[in-house]
Amino acid sequence: MFGVFLLLSVAANIRSFCNGQTVPATSTDGSGIAILLTSQVGGYVVFECPVVPQSPQADAGIRPVVVRWTKDGQTVFTSSNGALTTDERYDGRTSIVESSEFSGIVATAVNVSSLRESDTGDYECHVTYSVGIIPQPSTPSLLPSKSSPRSSTAPSTLTVYGPGTPSEGVRFRLNVQGGDVMSIPPINQTRMEHESVHFSCVKEDPESTVQWYKDGVPLDDLPSLNGRFHVTPEGSLDVYDAAFKDNGFYSCRIVSAKGTLSAGAFLNVQYKAKIVYSPAEVFLAFGKPGTLDCHFHANPPLTKIRWEKDGFLFDTYNVPEVYHKLNGSLYFNRVRKEHGGKYTCTPFNDLGTEGPSTPMDVIVQHPPKLITVPKVVYFRNLGDNVTMPCEAERFDNKDPAIVWQKADGGSLFNPRVTVTGGNLTLTDVRSEDRGVYRCVASNIAATISVETELIVEENLFHRKHFDVHVNSTDKNIVAYWKRPYSLCTVWSRDMSSVTSNWNATTTSSEGKAILWNLDADGEYEIMVSCRDETSGESLFSRSILTRPKESIRSSQDSRKGGIASADYGPLEVRVQSSGTGYNVSWTIGNHSSEKRVKRYVVKWYDAVDGKELGSASTAANDRHIVP
Repeated sequence: MFGVFLLLSVAANIRSFCNGQTVPATSTDGSGIAILLTSQVGGYVVFECPVVPQSPQADAGIRPVVVRWTKDGQTVFTSSNGALTTDERYDGRTSIVESSEFSGIVATAVNVSSLRESDTGDYECHVTYSVGIIPQPSTPSLLPSKSSPRSSTAPSTLTVYGPGTPSEGVRFRLNVQGGDVMSIPPINQTRMEHESVHFSCVKEDPESTVQWYKDGVPLDDLPSLNGRFHVTPEGSLDVYDAAFKDNGFYSCRIVSAKGTLSAGAFLNVQYKAKIVYSPAEVFLAFGKPGTLDCHFHANPPLTKIRWEKDGFLFDTYNVPEVYHKLNGSLYFNRVRKEHGGKYTCTPFNDLGTEGPSTPMDVIVQHPPKLITVPKVVYFRNLGDNVTMPCEAERFDNKDPAIVWQKADGGSLFNPRVTVTGGNLTLTDVRSEDRGVYRCVASNIAATISVETELIVEENLFHRKHFDVHVNSTDKNIVAYWKRPYSLCTVWSRDMSSVTSNWNATTTSSEGKAILWNLDADGEYEIMVSCRDETSGESLFSRSILTRPKESIRSSQDSRKGGIASADYGPLEVRVQSSGTGYNVSWTIGNHSSEKRVKRYVVKWYDAVDGKELGSASTAANDRHIVP
């Protein structure tokens, strides 16, 4: 099989950069005069050469391309099949970059960095095609040529015409300035760890001053480089015993009588994958997700990681609910007791590994569990003492840490405040002690907390109150209130007892609550507290005194047709919620007079204003109504 070759001579489009600013290339006017482009020492330039796809042949595909760049008539770099070869003068300073400047036309772009004054010259690209390698595309050639490549039997030179295409033979001249300040700038370096690194920065004027920086920081200010670098008399930098932490951008700044110039390059230190940290113990929470990390550095990047548990390979494919994360860590979907043990990890990259980590003892720990908690609210007078208990269960011979906090951020560092075994004690209670307190129990696995509130009763009567109303039977009291809070607590205390304290009798979010099985002969003080979601403190209703037996009697006396008269004996009334309504049932005390009852009438009233809301009646002797 023979190949047909075409030589395409195309004037190059060049973009040059000076201190990060682009100087646009100017298209030629056809006169053959070179277009002057200006950059500076240490800058970079991108040469773009448009490559026009040739017309597909019946027996072959699109021709592959070889792009050859010349400087002052001599070849300096060549691009073929994505590979780039360069003249030794450009070693380490060239790379192929993608270009989108030419819509519908393939463009080969070569980047030249760390420009020096010797790069000044005339640049031109030459494109060579061959037949039958690249598969045929569906799109035709975008630009016509003067002759048909199919009829060619020998290499031909063609000129391609298109928007902004310069005349054949036109050159672009690159002018690199700053050579009178810096003759050779630094270039990017890749070194293995512990090798030495040399960055050139050659000054032209011996009287010039040179300052080196790493990532913008003077080298003298970096303790990690202390004693490991040297600046030569010409201005170049030597770094000894390169470490992975030395990676970064190094720049030199020359100040001379002719001006100031800066140039820089990157240092890439490569090394085997290595462990940088390995904790002796790792705690995971029982029954919860957990992660075991392998702390490593790798350059080139990580390729694989090996885990061992108790000296044996730990393969996640054989362990249910345990997975490898992308960074190599182990992820436990639900930590179990058997996941405990001694783990090691070994990271690898293309250069190998420096070995496994030290053993990490994974301890599966149960989250804290509170076995003694404080009351919801404590009422104290000025000068009283109060102790709020808080105790957590001991797991695996380890006690969770217990600390107390004040919800409003107030300090508990006070000689009147002591914490003993988790119990918080305040002596000589003062007005400023009121508020919400939080007991926090924590271990490595988790943190839990419980809240309580201290009410200083001296302040209670100076607060803004809301009203509460009560209805009573002979053993129960029903409290009603109107307050837009999600959860309220009903407090009660037996006034007939000298030592009686406030008790949280019940909680409700419905605006009412029932206090059950009270002493029929007792006198009770009732109060409702609702938590303010903004401040966290409780707002209290006014307190009200009531006697269960007296209340039902006063209620009966105030309404006509009361049925619990002496003739019939007392009624024992029961009200139960059925989900969709209430079941009302009762028992008459004097069974001998039950036959004289023709029917029962039940009426219900608004607890606030006493207005009758409805009524229902039964047939004779029935004692159950479902409204």
